[in-house]
Amino acid sequence: MIKSRAIVLHRYAYSDSSWIVKALTEECGIVSFIVKGGKRKESPFKGALDPLALSEVVFRENPNAELLFVKEASVIEWHPHLRENLLKTAKAQVMTEIVLRYAPAGVPLEGEFSLLENALAALDAVNSRSGIFARWLLGICDLWGYTLDMHTCSRCGQAIEGAPADFHPETGAFVCKNCLGVETPRARKETLDGFYALRSDNEPATPEYVENALLAYLRNHIGFMREINSLKFLNETRKLFPEVQ
Repeated sequence: MIKSRAIVLHRYAYSDSSWIVKALTEECGIVSFIVKGGKRKESPFKGALDPLALSEVVFRENPNAELLFVKEASVIEWHPHLRENLLKTAKAQVMTEIVLRYAPAGVPLEGEFSLLENALAALDAVNSRSGIFARWLLGICDLWGYTLDMHTCSRCGQAIEGAPADFHPETGAFVCKNCLGVETPRARKETLDGFYALRSDNEPATPEYVENALLAYLRNHIGFMREINSLKFLNETRKLFPEVQ
């Protein structure tokens, strides 16, 4: 038997009474569970296998089976404040879907687990910071080998003072003011100011711009944008609840 902490990434119906649960475990990476009777009111797993929950699960590992049976599951953190806020929930769903679809399969994912655990805890704080999702995206870029150098101009190699003058999401290149010269920047001022805020450990004033730039950068490396279904919900939620510091 394996006992491990797990973050529930996704859940869908298997039958009238059962669930299929996809979880990021601390010990084994992404695991698929079948939870028979999980929909019943008297289920012993109630709450522990809800999406976005951090729980402790006990299961038997079987390398020959696609679906594993959960023996025990108990909630460690249900993230109630996160769930009360639609914008936070939307961002959390994008994070979990990116991990589910694009994290390496069949291997332990300690870095991804720690990064997601910390991001969900930060979103669950009553007065959470605006740059949580953007910092999570930067962390994923680091873990997956796409590290962004926000401190150095890609053209002259010198340190960038203040906000960068431009950003190219297809390459991840930042450009300083001297090298940009009279060229028109491709990135919006809000995006460039957002990167400067992150670099300075401050909070972006309008975080959606730098979030979108980082999503575009990831898209150019792993081609996910059309396949992340929760992005549509995030974009609709942003329209209803604009986030401005």
